[in-house]
Amino acid sequence: MKNNRNQSAISWFLMFFIKSVSQRKGRVIIASISVTLAVAVITALIGVTAGMREKLGSELKAYGANIIVSPQDGGYLDYGLLGDISRLKDVDGVSGQVLGRALGSRQAIEIIGLETGELKGRGWRLAGNLPGKPGEILAGTNLKDMLKLERGSVILLESEGRSMEFAVKGFIERGGSEDSAVIMAIPDAWELLDARDKLSAVLVRGRSAGLSGVVKGISGIAPGAAVKTLRQVAVAEESLLAKIQLLMALVTLIVIFASGISVAGTMGANVLERREEIGLMRAIGATRGQISRFYMIEAVLIGISGGVIGYAFGYLSAQVISKGAFNSFISMPFYIFFLSLAAGLAVSLLPSHFPVRDAMRYNPAVILRGE
Repeated sequence: MKNNRNQSAISWFLMFFIKSVSQRKGRVIIASISVTLAVAVITALIGVTAGMREKLGSELKAYGANIIVSPQDGGYLDYGLLGDISRLKDVDGVSGQVLGRALGSRQAIEIIGLETGELKGRGWRLAGNLPGKPGEILAGTNLKDMLKLERGSVILLESEGRSMEFAVKGFIERGGSEDSAVIMAIPDAWELLDARDKLSAVLVRGRSAGLSGVVKGISGIAPGAAVKTLRQVAVAEESLLAKIQLLMALVTLIVIFASGISVAGTMGANVLERREEIGLMRAIGATRGQISRFYMIEAVLIGISGGVIGYAFGYLSAQVISKGAFNSFISMPFYIFFLSLAAGLAVSLLPSHFPVRDAMRYNPAVILRGE
């Protein structure tokens, strides 16, 4: 008997619920759209904020290393040090340089050996092509004017009793000593300067927040090397990242507040328009708890649908923002999906609770008379 009553109550509930929603499809759709838009904006902002540090950190790599490791005695460092440093925590990038001098056209010329492929996106102005095979070099713009060089020119360099010919593939400008130097691949510099598997300096890009740990790790790996930190650059980077993240967090809070007010207006109007429905349910014996659950279930369904669809739109929006700002996509942590669901439920349930509570204070007879 009890089971029959429960089944009857459930059937009554579902019938009333479906009829109530179908009669107000427009309001339900508007409420769902409001929740979807709110969740989409919140998801996009949280996603961009979560990926901001990683993307800005990669953008700041263009400004070069923030740690320089060099030999204390003016000699060389072992090339294997690159691999050891790259495995340290909070190291984003590491590269080596081979420095020396050579004679070319009866003049002393600075030689810089490095990974030429890393020059892309590093703030170096390039006219021509990067070296693609042994024997190809880049010349600084000042050296170009001094030696009257052109693309394709061949220059003879002499050092340590060795003579090697190099073809100029392009010219580079940075506004520093590199503008008067020859830039070549590390293996070519090794052969010219007779410094096989040796480095004059190691340039390290460490995460700003863990810079002191990186310096300590390098000192443990290479106790005889001098480790210099460009502290001013590191502090400026960390300050910039913190300020941008704080700004994004404030914007997110403002959007949540504004979205909550907007959805509250929509959900509140939806409930107040249905006072006659509430009065009818109370008149046929429904308790306040049953009526509250009736409208809260509707709000939950609106919140879940708005949360799921809003997450999809927010994810796409975050990718569009990242592509426009950083020319690459961000990885969104999966926990943001659950945050989106929680946000959808919050902005649908909270605004619905208070209008329902207030509506049930009215006398059902007064509501049904339309007073």
